[in-house]
Amino acid sequence: MRLADHARYRIGGPTPGLGHALDRAELAGALAGLAGAPYRVLGRGANLLISDLGVSERVLVLAGEFDFLRAEAEHIEAGAGAGLPALVGEARRGGFSGWSFLEAVPGSVGGGLRMNAGSAETGLWDRVEWAEVMTPGGETIRMTAVEARPSYRAVGVPESSIFVGARFAVTPGDAVAIEREHFDRRRTKVETQVYDLPSCGSIWKNPDGPWAGAWQLVDEVGMRGARRGDAQITERHANFIANLGAAKAGDVWWLMAETRRRVREQTGVLLSPEIRLWGFTDEELAAVGAPTETTEEGRR
Repeated sequence: MRLADHARYRIGGPTPGLGHALDRAELAGALAGLAGAPYRVLGRGANLLISDLGVSERVLVLAGEFDFLRAEAEHIEAGAGAGLPALVGEARRGGFSGWSFLEAVPGSVGGGLRMNAGSAETGLWDRVEWAEVMTPGGETIRMTAVEARPSYRAVGVPESSIFVGARFAVTPGDAVAIEREHFDRRRTKVETQVYDLPSCGSIWKNPDGPWAGAWQLVDEVGMRGARRGDAQITERHANFIANLGAAKAGDVWWLMAETRRRVREQTGVLLSPEIRLWGFTDEELAAVGAPTETTEEGRR
């Protein structure tokens, strides 16, 4: 089964098996059935580049009862399968302030927890009261942000632990002002980023230093607009690589590797990918600054 149909990039080779868990009992059963074999968890594929050769592991998808939102006066509870846009919409309609940082961010709640999705200033874990993960042994563990140790686009939770849900703190605010803030945020992102073509959003993490962002480094080394096959670093935003129609993972990878090489040679900065990469060799991962598959950090 090709994973391209399940990835926002519309890129990706096969997996030996794709299984949907509809509730926690099914997920625990699926993990037991794997008997310790490696696996990967796929949300909505919003921040993911999958190799043209696919992956050797089975892939699990959380659906059914994992796709829920429940808003109350002081918090919102969500399953890992719920969409981040739905979570943000729930907060906006409820008149809860402080959620516009997630406007126009795609993906699932589970993926957002794993990546600490958000803006450069605010991450999803800044709103978490607690989150729950299921371990490979089928045990459910509840944790706070202190225990999860979130950082910029990362979290200190083993890759083998699967996020299943979370409770988010909310703060009531001025409903009219909140609507305006969300509208303005979404308009700005739509005007400055790329939403009309398949992409993974920002490719590179913003590095430390006197840079406006990773896009500036990509621009400075002459890679804005660069194209390989049907993959192109977009003119509108130099930190996006779009699929123009029939891009291959190898095309995207080449643009990433060439960009990182030029930035390293011309500025001394080592770019690190914000997106995740599945099914690539350790050498390919190292060339784009991603954790290798032989490390726990690199297990995707």
